[in-house]
Amino acid sequence: MLREKINILIEKFTEAWTACMICMVQGDLSVLTLSHAYTASHTGIIAGIALVVTSFLPYNNVWIGIFLTGVFTSIADIMVHPSHFGTEFTESIVTGIGAMGLAILFHKLLRKQKPIISQNNP
Repeated sequence: MLREKINILIEKFTEAWTACMICMVQGDLSVLTLSHAYTASHTGIIAGIALVVTSFLPYNNVWIGIFLTGVFTSIADIMVHPSHFGTEFTESIVTGIGAMGLAILFHKLLRKQKPIISQNNP
Protein backbone atom coordinates (compact mmCIF):
# COMPACT_ATOMS: atom_id res chain seq x y z
CA MET A 1 0.00 0.00 0.00
CA LEU A 2 2.82 2.42 0.83
CA ARG A 3 4.50 1.70 -2.50
CA GLU A 4 1.20 2.42 -4.30
CA LYS A 5 0.85 5.80 -2.55
CA ILE A 6 4.46 6.72 -3.33
CA ASN A 7 3.86 5.85 -6.99
CA ILE A 8 0.76 8.06 -7.01
CA LEU A 9 2.75 10.93 -5.48
CA ILE A 10 5.55 10.59 -8.04
CA GLU A 11 3.19 10.29 -11.00
CA LYS A 12 0.95 13.22 -9.98
CA PHE A 13 3.92 15.38 -8.99
CA THR A 14 5.41 14.80 -12.44
CA GLU A 15 2.18 15.66 -14.23
CA ALA A 16 1.60 18.87 -12.24
CA TRP A 17 5.27 19.90 -12.31
CA THR A 18 5.58 19.46 -16.07
CA ALA A 19 2.33 21.30 -16.82
CA CYS A 20 3.32 24.16 -14.51
CA MET A 21 6.79 24.48 -16.05
CA ILE A 22 5.41 24.68 -19.58
CA CYS A 23 2.69 27.17 -18.66
CA MET A 24 4.99 29.47 -16.67
CA VAL A 25 7.13 30.04 -19.75
CA GLN A 26 4.10 30.01 -22.06
CA GLY A 27 5.53 27.12 -24.04
CA ASP A 28 8.93 28.72 -24.70
CA LEU A 29 11.17 26.04 -23.23
CA SER A 30 14.31 28.01 -24.12
CA VAL A 31 13.73 30.37 -21.18
CA LEU A 32 13.33 27.73 -18.46
CA THR A 33 15.39 28.37 -15.35
CA LEU A 34 16.02 26.64 -12.05
CA SER A 35 13.70 29.21 -10.50
CA HIS A 36 10.89 27.93 -12.74
CA ALA A 37 11.68 24.34 -11.73
CA TYR A 38 11.68 25.30 -8.04
CA THR A 39 8.33 27.11 -8.31
CA ALA A 40 6.81 24.26 -10.32
CA SER A 41 8.01 21.78 -7.70
CA HIS A 42 5.79 23.53 -5.14
CA THR A 43 2.79 23.14 -7.42
CA GLY A 44 3.72 19.51 -8.05
CA ILE A 45 4.13 18.54 -4.41
CA ILE A 46 0.88 20.22 -3.31
CA ALA A 47 -1.08 18.57 -6.12
CA GLY A 48 0.67 15.24 -5.53
CA ILE A 49 -0.10 15.21 -1.80
CA ALA A 50 -3.72 16.19 -2.42
CA LEU A 51 -4.10 13.33 -4.87
CA VAL A 52 -2.51 10.84 -2.48
CA VAL A 53 -5.03 11.93 0.16
CA THR A 54 -7.94 11.53 -2.27
CA SER A 55 -6.66 8.08 -3.25
CA PHE A 56 -8.04 6.89 0.10
CA LEU A 57 -11.58 7.76 -1.06
CA PRO A 58 -13.67 4.89 -2.41
CA TYR A 59 -13.80 5.88 -6.07
CA ASN A 60 -12.50 3.47 -8.67
CA ASN A 61 -12.86 5.47 -11.87
CA VAL A 62 -9.78 6.57 -13.80
CA TRP A 63 -11.63 9.60 -15.23
CA ILE A 64 -12.41 10.94 -11.76
CA GLY A 65 -8.71 10.63 -10.93
CA ILE A 66 -7.76 12.49 -14.11
CA PHE A 67 -10.30 15.23 -13.38
CA LEU A 68 -9.01 15.57 -9.80
CA THR A 69 -5.47 15.84 -11.16
CA GLY A 70 -6.52 18.93 -13.11
CA VAL A 71 -8.51 20.44 -10.24
CA PHE A 72 -5.77 20.00 -7.64
CA THR A 73 -3.07 21.18 -10.04
CA SER A 74 -5.10 24.34 -10.74
CA ILE A 75 -5.64 24.98 -7.04
CA ALA A 76 -1.96 24.37 -6.26
CA ASP A 77 -0.89 26.67 -9.09
CA ILE A 78 -3.10 29.47 -7.75
CA MET A 79 -1.64 28.99 -4.28
CA VAL A 80 2.01 28.95 -5.41
CA HIS A 81 2.38 31.86 -7.83
CA PRO A 82 0.48 34.59 -9.69
CA SER A 83 -0.61 34.13 -13.29
CA HIS A 84 1.94 34.93 -15.98
CA PHE A 85 -0.71 35.52 -18.64
CA GLY A 86 -4.38 36.29 -19.00
CA THR A 87 -6.56 36.95 -16.00
CA GLU A 88 -5.90 35.99 -12.40
CA PHE A 89 -6.90 32.35 -12.97
CA THR A 90 -6.07 31.79 -16.65
CA GLU A 91 -2.65 30.23 -16.15
CA SER A 92 -3.82 27.95 -13.35
CA ILE A 93 -6.74 26.69 -15.44
CA VAL A 94 -4.45 26.04 -18.41
CA THR A 95 -1.98 24.31 -16.09
CA GLY A 96 -4.76 22.08 -14.74
CA ILE A 97 -5.88 21.20 -18.25
CA GLY A 98 -2.29 20.42 -19.17
CA ALA A 99 -1.93 18.17 -16.12
CA MET A 100 -5.13 16.35 -17.12
CA GLY A 101 -3.72 15.84 -20.60
CA LEU A 102 -0.52 14.44 -19.15
CA ALA A 103 -2.54 12.21 -16.80
CA ILE A 104 -4.38 10.77 -19.82
CA LEU A 105 -1.10 10.28 -21.67
CA PHE A 106 0.58 8.64 -18.66
CA HIS A 107 -2.46 6.44 -18.14
CA LYS A 108 -2.36 5.26 -21.74
CA LEU A 109 1.42 4.73 -21.77
CA LEU A 110 2.15 3.45 -18.27
CA ARG A 111 -0.81 1.15 -17.92
CA LYS A 112 0.00 -0.74 -21.11
CA GLN A 113 1.50 -3.94 -19.86
CA LYS A 114 2.50 -7.06 -21.67
CA PRO A 115 -0.22 -9.69 -21.59
CA ILE A 116 0.22 -12.33 -18.97
CA ILE A 117 1.40 -15.54 -20.55
CA SER A 118 -1.03 -18.33 -19.96
CA GLN A 119 0.28 -20.99 -17.62
CA ASN A 120 -1.17 -23.61 -19.97
CA ASN A 121 1.34 -22.70 -22.65
CA PRO A 122 4.83 -24.20 -22.23
